[in-house]
Amino acid sequence: MLSTSALALTAPALGQVGATENAPIYLEADQIQDIEGGTGYIARGNVRVRQDPRTLLADEIEYHPDQNRVVARGHVIILGQGPFAQYADEVELDSQLATGVALGFATMLENRGRVAAATAIRRENGSLQLEDAYYTACELCEDGEGAPTWRLRAREVVQDAEEQMIYYRGARLEIGGVPVLYAPVFAHADPSSERRSGFLFPKVGVSSRLGFTYQQPYYWTISPSQDLIIAPRVMGNVNPLIYGEYRKRFWSGFVELEASFTRELDIDSDGELFGEEADRWHVFGGGEWAINPDWRWGFGVQRASDNLHLRRYDFSEEDKDRGAPITPQRRQLVSQLYVDGRTQNSAGLIAFAEFQTLATDADDDIVPTVAPIASYTRVFTAPESWGRIETSIDATSLRRDVGVNYDRATASVDWRTRWTTPGGVLVSPFVYARTDAYRFEDAQAGTSNTVNRALGLAGADVSWPFFRAGDSVDMIVEPVVSLIAASDDEDAARVINEDSLSIDLDESMLFQPVRAPGFDLWEDGQRLSYGVRTTAYWGETGQARLFIGQSNRLDGSPVFNASSGLLADQSDYVVAGSIEIADFDAEVSARIDPDTYASNRLSVELGYTGERLSTAVRYLDISDVNVTQGAQRELAMNFELAIAGNWSAIGRVLRDLDSEVTRRQDFGIRFEDDCAQFDIVYQREILGIRDLGPSESIQFRVTLFTLGSVAPD
Repeated sequence: MLSTSALALTAPALGQVGATENAPIYLEADQIQDIEGGTGYIARGNVRVRQDPRTLLADEIEYHPDQNRVVARGHVIILGQGPFAQYADEVELDSQLATGVALGFATMLENRGRVAAATAIRRENGSLQLEDAYYTACELCEDGEGAPTWRLRAREVVQDAEEQMIYYRGARLEIGGVPVLYAPVFAHADPSSERRSGFLFPKVGVSSRLGFTYQQPYYWTISPSQDLIIAPRVMGNVNPLIYGEYRKRFWSGFVELEASFTRELDIDSDGELFGEEADRWHVFGGGEWAINPDWRWGFGVQRASDNLHLRRYDFSEEDKDRGAPITPQRRQLVSQLYVDGRTQNSAGLIAFAEFQTLATDADDDIVPTVAPIASYTRVFTAPESWGRIETSIDATSLRRDVGVNYDRATASVDWRTRWTTPGGVLVSPFVYARTDAYRFEDAQAGTSNTVNRALGLAGADVSWPFFRAGDSVDMIVEPVVSLIAASDDEDAARVINEDSLSIDLDESMLFQPVRAPGFDLWEDGQRLSYGVRTTAYWGETGQARLFIGQSNRLDGSPVFNASSGLLADQSDYVVAGSIEIADFDAEVSARIDPDTYASNRLSVELGYTGERLSTAVRYLDISDVNVTQGAQRELAMNFELAIAGNWSAIGRVLRDLDSEVTRRQDFGIRFEDDCAQFDIVYQREILGIRDLGPSESIQFRVTLFTLGSVAPD
């Protein structure tokens, strides 16, 4: 009998992958007993057996070198067999601790997966065969009494190390310990596996328009660099639809495409068919490739067979962002081809684009084709304390089936710097000069017109920030003044405005030298803008901010429309503020009429995030009397309220206050813990779109972490 002793022994060579032939086995324990005349050992108390890269811990082991056999009992832990420890009540292994049988087995997998079994057999290739086993991603009760939120149980489970798959026989899915699904055979990728072909979780829903919907995706890993999802969808009220997604990665870029197709009549919100049968489809996608480290080229495609296909079949009208430079407006699609680049001091772009409007009352014939737009900007650093100089060229060509074709070329120079006086006053002078050349052609009328103009402005921003440190609150107060003098635009009436149709005065725009978003409109004359920013800080996270400002036209003509807030000589007052106090936050922005002090535009957002309640409320009021289209008042709210345990109520409401119509309402119940989320949501939409009408649906969203989710599109 030895106390706290260690033995260095020689193991027989089995050619096991990952183990070194003839490597010694190290055995440590509180007590080690020699049995069978030196041909075996029994070790007890804090037993540790190690042969790189594996280590076995147990209360007691029997070691028989001549039989190539190790038996471990009591709180057995095996380390080094994989990325996670393996546990068992009793294990019999070969002397290299690689293959064998375990009773009362359990282990972790990648992505929080857990496996347990009555019996486990470890093969020489690293595969596991489990009897009376289960798999889950949930935390297990320490006393072993409670059932996890979900688990996959099976008569037999094989974790194939070579194929990186987990196979089940006699599988059943249990939710809260209650069986809900059964399959004689079932398989899914090992959580440590990157990608595997196979069926994904289905998408399920019920709506008044489409009826019961079931979509079954199949994921195909075509190669290490490309994959495909094929997802046929069956619907109760209309013909089936096929949906697909394709992705491919190149050494210098990528391509992604998604599409849907069906052939059917029109359908209204009640599921009634009408009109003529036609092909219904959409294609979204894009690709991008590196030309060199600074430049890239790519394309984007967004097309639909008709204005309502996406809405009818519950696809989003907003495509994902794939890096394309031109972003469509709401209810608009854009297809584009582009080359762009960016370095530390320069940026360039050339792009061709074609738009498709999804508004039912719009005419695609008057929507222009961009053929092309091009720009290049370079920034030069001026001598010390003289700031920087930005030079730019920009050109745009627009073509229409109906209307006026538009061509413009622009070159500009922009200089600005910042000086700080001894008293702490910040002075930021700037000079901007630009020349434009236009050509307008009306093909139907057979007329054309050219315009050439030179424009320029100069000015300065002056601010004087004051800081006051208090016992509990720190304050910063910063008055800001901007004075600008701009040249006259004698050709303003001859220029067709294409790129500055919409402008809404806010804090960020108030002090801009050029406030038009494009090139076609030019603010001439002199103007003075002024305001004050105030910020307060307290505690660790508390802060509040308030800005009030206005712009005064001293000379010149108004160029922006009445709803911009800049039509009168004295602009609307601009107010913006925010506050964060503990779990509360609020943000407000507004434009106030300088004569009547009525609100022309108001946006208020309130938020609260507490232990039981999380909510956000937004009120928008665009009630400017000068707004001829688009005036609106709406209220939006979403919330999640904890009810009991892991259960909560969820909801979202969008109310059109002018029409007194609730455009959208979602209400449901959610269960969420560390391994699953279950939502049952009732949804009603009244979008006000012709031929659609109101629609109602019940959505089931089930997510089992590491396995997948069941959700509508």
